[in-house]
Amino acid sequence: MSERLDRIEAILERMASQREADIRAMASQREADRQEMAELRKTVTALVQIVEIHQRKFDEIITYVRGIQVENRRIFERVFGSDFDK
Repeated sequence: MSERLDRIEAILERMASQREADIRAMASQREADRQEMAELRKTVTALVQIVEIHQRKFDEIITYVRGIQVENRRIFERVFGSDFDK
């Protein structure tokens, strides 16, 4: 009977040991996940800033193009009269 209890005790000790190892591994993975999430947040923030910069530049280009269109229309009206586009 004592041999059987020794085997049960050994099995329980191995299980407890494995559980502790699993807990340490999960804690380590959780820390790695936190670091990856922080890096992902930094990347997303940087991308958002880049998109905002490009949007401002795009808006500037649109404004410039519209200005050129208005200028061209005035030139055409001066050269061809007000019904040049009809």
